[in-house]
Amino acid sequence: MAGRWSADCNYYITYSSSYWTFNTLGLVTPQPELFLFPAIFLKSFYLIRCLQRSSRNRSKVSMPVKLSESSPIQHPWAVNGSLSHGWVDGCDRRGTLDLLWSCLSTLIICLWVMVHLNLPAAHESYWDNFLRKLRWFFMAALVPEALLLASGGQWASAKRSTTDMRASGHEHWTLSHGFYADMGGILLQPPDYRSFAITAQQLHYLAVEKYVAVPDISEKQIADKSKADIFAKAFLCVQASWFVAQSVGRGIQSLAISPLELYTCGIILCTITTALFWMKKPLDVTTPIVLPTTTPLATILSRGGESARGPFWNTPLDFAEPHAYAFDRWPRLARLYGPHKGPLLRLPNDRNPQLGSVTQRAYIGVVTAAFATIHFVDWHFAFPTRAEQILWWIACVLAEACLGFHGLLEAKNYRPSRNHTFYLAGYKTRWPLSLFFTVPATLYLVARLLTVAVAISSLRALPVSSYANVQWAAMLPHL
Repeated sequence: MAGRWSADCNYYITYSSSYWTFNTLGLVTPQPELFLFPAIFLKSFYLIRCLQRSSRNRSKVSMPVKLSESSPIQHPWAVNGSLSHGWVDGCDRRGTLDLLWSCLSTLIICLWVMVHLNLPAAHESYWDNFLRKLRWFFMAALVPEALLLASGGQWASAKRSTTDMRASGHEHWTLSHGFYADMGGILLQPPDYRSFAITAQQLHYLAVEKYVAVPDISEKQIADKSKADIFAKAFLCVQASWFVAQSVGRGIQSLAISPLELYTCGIILCTITTALFWMKKPLDVTTPIVLPTTTPLATILSRGGESARGPFWNTPLDFAEPHAYAFDRWPRLARLYGPHKGPLLRLPNDRNPQLGSVTQRAYIGVVTAAFATIHFVDWHFAFPTRAEQILWWIACVLAEACLGFHGLLEAKNYRPSRNHTFYLAGYKTRWPLSLFFTVPATLYLVARLLTVAVAISSLRALPVSSYANVQWAAMLPHL
């Protein structure tokens, strides 16, 4: 009875989640039944494999292969020191497809839903924005800390704009307004220049100088522009909770947790933190607000002082927000971003605003360290070869050492700035002291890529207990 309930529950969840997935991708038609094809294909594949396996003689089924002397250290998780090589059917146990599906579906849901991009340019099509989001999706899958850092910087920028706006008497300004402006939601239209996107701090400058009035847009109107789906975020929480619960259950029952599952748990940790930072950021907004001004841009720049006459990297109003982005304090990196002869057609997603207080820096550092530390759980995992186990050890130790070294240098060189922005430690901008940052950062990236490569390669031969089910986990709703 329980098995029948679980199957029915999973069917309806598969139906709803499949339709939601295609709806998120913008591929829904008036016939939602068509989007059950992926789920139906997988279910049919399962059924065919089960029928084939049941019709065979049990004696012909390949048994787990025993580790050789050159294989990795045997661990209690590997039952009798055995590995199951190749593809494993999932009729009466968890198979290879079950393991892959649980990890990939969780990764896709967590990362795709949580990627909040800035507004596209007016001339860009839906597919331009889709491909951009796809690039950020793959980057977040390989280096989730990059998305975490970006979301933390954007939250800090929105928080600073909220403080400044309310100090200037604009009590209606919220975090949502700050996010909306910083993502290119407001276009300034001067009489002598083409329209261009401005940030929240630039809008604050224009409002203080009486060049424009702050748009009278409510938080509810901004939310109405957002494509955020409460069902999508709720389903993300359900799927992530199920995955973490069954992983914890595997550890309690002394069942093997594959490196790919462990990596997915780390992604979930970073995704939850990113979601908290982007809780108030609108999702997939495509239409900005045009804010006209009667003051010519030439007049605004002439009154802005000497800094307003210099070259700019994003918009002509960069002088109103000096050192807003991390690359502003790094001359070698800044040259890659400009200067430009005209304003950018859109505010790019890789212009990471500087972080805020030391508390926020410490919070992001703790989450990043937890993401790196979680991989130590598979320190004694039975990898297919000794070389892969050594590579896993190297990746774990290298990532942890680089983070610890960087954290000590940041703590030693940290001092707050007057405008409450993150102070980029001076050693990062001076040669050869900058090597103390670039070398550990490069090694950390190498460690992260090693982790992903070994996690994928280990799937060809996993311990027998990797395919054992956590029985109660099947009763929980999931994809």
